Amino acid sequence: MADSKVSELTSATSVGVSDQFYVVQSSTSKKVTAAVLFANAANVTLKGNVNLDSSVQTVSSAGTVIDLTKPVSHLVADGTGGSISIPAGTTNQIKYITMITTAGGSYTISANIANSQTITFSAVGKTAQLLYTNSKWHMVGGTASIA
Repeated sequence: MADSKVSELTSATSVGVSDQFYVVQSSTSKKVTAAVLFANAANVTLKGNVNLDSSVQTVSSAGTVIDLTKPVSHLVADGTGGSISIPAGTTNQIKYITMITTAGGSYTISANIANSQTITFSAVGKTAQLLYTNSKWHMVGGTASIA
């Protein structure tokens, strides 16, 4: 394959940390693993559309615990709503919560919220972007009420 053009090679559908890339560095041909190539990928600037993991939690009853393994939780309130909870996260974790339907009820979250505050989702379209830092969830954006 030494005489093959890169454009003629079969495309890879995934990349593992030990996979190798061809690099020309200071006019010298070298190889680099994916682990080395991406090891210092700090302060990455993303442009265009950025899609989060497509798995979404649907919360449809009081007492439900927000799932931190999914980046987005949709709230579907019945006529009564009630209290839901969010467990402690990991430092710098981000969580998005959106009320997508309601039959007149609202949901509140008070456990693990910074400054002992309560976040209330009272209508369709109410949202919260939360950041877990300093051992608490902080609301850094959205339209849900916080008090």
